[in-house]
Amino acid sequence: MAGFLTVLRADLKSPVPLIAWVVLSLIIGISGPFGSYVALQPGPRLLYWFIFVGVGILVGMVIRAVVHGLWGLRDFQRGAFLVALLATVVLTPPLYFLADAVFDHARASTPSMADMATFIFAVSLSLGAFRHSVADAVPHFAEVAIAVPAEPELPLIVQRLDSALQGRLVALTVRDHYVDVYTTAGQGAVLIRLGDAIREAAPEDGDQIHRSHWVAWWAVTGVEREGGKHYVRLCPAQRLPVSKTHLGKLEERGLLEREPA
Repeated sequence: MAGFLTVLRADLKSPVPLIAWVVLSLIIGISGPFGSYVALQPGPRLLYWFIFVGVGILVGMVIRAVVHGLWGLRDFQRGAFLVALLATVVLTPPLYFLADAVFDHARASTPSMADMATFIFAVSLSLGAFRHSVADAVPHFAEVAIAVPAEPELPLIVQRLDSALQGRLVALTVRDHYVDVYTTAGQGAVLIRLGDAIREAAPEDGDQIHRSHWVAWWAVTGVEREGGKHYVRLCPAQRLPVSKTHLGKLEERGLLEREPA
């Protein structure tokens, strides 16, 4: 979902869709294809094509976000073809019936469904080529592979949990013969030795801080000292003890400097 929103935001922030909307609407509105030149007066004709093209670009932006952001397709040519194909399938029926309702049938006939589909497909491919041609000039449209960072692979120990509990790894804690696995989505338990669980925590950056505890460094928000013992605070709210033999790991990362006075 993050990739979908990234691509969609990039489209919304970029001037490219707006420029394409204005230029295409003027060109098509003035030329009046499909008999719209004789079926509509200049003002209504321009308004009709501004609406037609605007709806098409908005729907195309959503479809593009699905293809490149949600599905993760990085190849430009296949992506542009797939976006154009899906846009044609989605847009042809409603825009066909819109034309049928707007056109004056005494002066011009409504374009056929096939003509409308061909027109939408051709315009969608042209827009894709236009986007690609200005990719270097417009930062928001530099290659999709750059705009959408790849989703990090979950550590194997997290993949062992129920899907509802699979989030970013926070900590591992020994409990009897089980290891409690804490993630940003919740807590689960796996029947495994701590040493094996730590090996399966890769590629998450973390370390063992106690014979019974391992933490991901990204989740450590600070260090507390209480009764001569040290504890790390984690996000989400959690506190785990640090044994003296592992204090050096906190010192190396500068975490002990956060210790309250």
